[in-house]
Amino acid sequence: MKEQLLDKIRKAGVVGAGGAGFPAHVKLNCSPDTVIANCAECEPIIKSDKYLMEEYADEIVSGLESVLFITGASRAVIAVKQKNQTAVEKLKRAMQGKKKIALHLLDNYYPAGDEQQIIYEVTGRVIPVGDIPIKAGCVVLNAQTLYHISQAVEKQPVTGRMVTVGGEVQSPMTAMVPIGTPISYLLKLAGGTTVDDYAMILGGPLMGRVSSHPEQEVVTKTTNGIIILPSEHVLVQKKTDDFDHQLMIAKAACCQCNYCTLICPRSNLGLGVQPHKIMQALTLHNAGPLADGQAALGCCNCGLCTYVGCNMGLSPGRFVTAVRQELLAKKVKSSQKPGMVNVFRNESKVPSKRLIQRMGLTPYDVDIRYADALETPGTVRILLKQHIGAPCVPAVEEGGMVEAGQCIGSMADGSLGADIHASVKGTVTAVNAEYIEISRI
Repeated sequence: MKEQLLDKIRKAGVVGAGGAGFPAHVKLNCSPDTVIANCAECEPIIKSDKYLMEEYADEIVSGLESVLFITGASRAVIAVKQKNQTAVEKLKRAMQGKKKIALHLLDNYYPAGDEQQIIYEVTGRVIPVGDIPIKAGCVVLNAQTLYHISQAVEKQPVTGRMVTVGGEVQSPMTAMVPIGTPISYLLKLAGGTTVDDYAMILGGPLMGRVSSHPEQEVVTKTTNGIIILPSEHVLVQKKTDDFDHQLMIAKAACCQCNYCTLICPRSNLGLGVQPHKIMQALTLHNAGPLADGQAALGCCNCGLCTYVGCNMGLSPGRFVTAVRQELLAKKVKSSQKPGMVNVFRNESKVPSKRLIQRMGLTPYDVDIRYADALETPGTVRILLKQHIGAPCVPAVEEGGMVEAGQCIGSMADGSLGADIHASVKGTVTAVNAEYIEISRI
């Protein structure tokens, strides 16, 4: 039965919808003692998981039950922010009579959804840098992934997901949309942009990326939000400024205060992340902290050191990320065991409201409507690579007809990946090395 469920999840193309898109059928082939549903949704503006919990609580809990059965875990915990009262109540109702499933209420801080933070909040365990949650006896899945697992068990493949459109748009919204929907189409449904010169962030404002070609972007299995900001917004400037220019400014302005490290959530878990040492290394030409990488390898790219920690307006997070990526490319691994958790960890948590103010996002921190009856786009463009691993091999040809839910791209033999499926019924109008385009009929 376990193998049958894993096969259904594989055939449905389920991946980690809240992260890098790791194939779920591979991730769940393990034996943890605890399964954690990460429903924290800690990034500002994004409301996709909030509405998913409110509209599909039964499916999320059902997906969690399937994961419990597959893994043989003794318990499951749904970690959700206490502020989302409607979602909490819906989940409580869906959980009634489920003795193995408990609820863990989180404070409204950032980054509550970081895997290390949520595992520590729920279990009191800390994962060594470079290890994965199963090393601590845990499997962590986000709300959208659990929804997709519940659908997969019913033989329904991944063809849509919840997405928030926020920021400088006429009518911010969250909706369940087909995979492959052009972002330009969603912007039209949100009433269009309210500024002409704008930047588009795919994902949350802190950890998302600024799109270089917004007109080409489409919804993927991991797209949780689209945020429109004025091009001159400080957040956009920090994300797009030239690295060498930022380094030049840092050499002149860094005061070596170490507040970037004091506020670092990974540092406060005893994981050795020290942004101030990376700043020292790069600005004072001291290569010592870069030698073994201990000060950078545990970084989760949350951005707190940049957007809250640095009183000089510098970007320590960008430098730490650059060093970490270089170390990973050289296959450098951490040899450091977790240290003591900071006794003042709770006091160092950054409230989400404070973060929003510091980042200049208060005007966009508004109630976002749930749009439950959107018109399906006329054309979808489904990427062959929406996951960790190799791109899918197209299983259809240009000119062919496809049904919604039909497999149109399969994993290459023996490779890590996830199948993709048509999100609409229609005609295949393009097949290439990057995507399959379907025109709806």
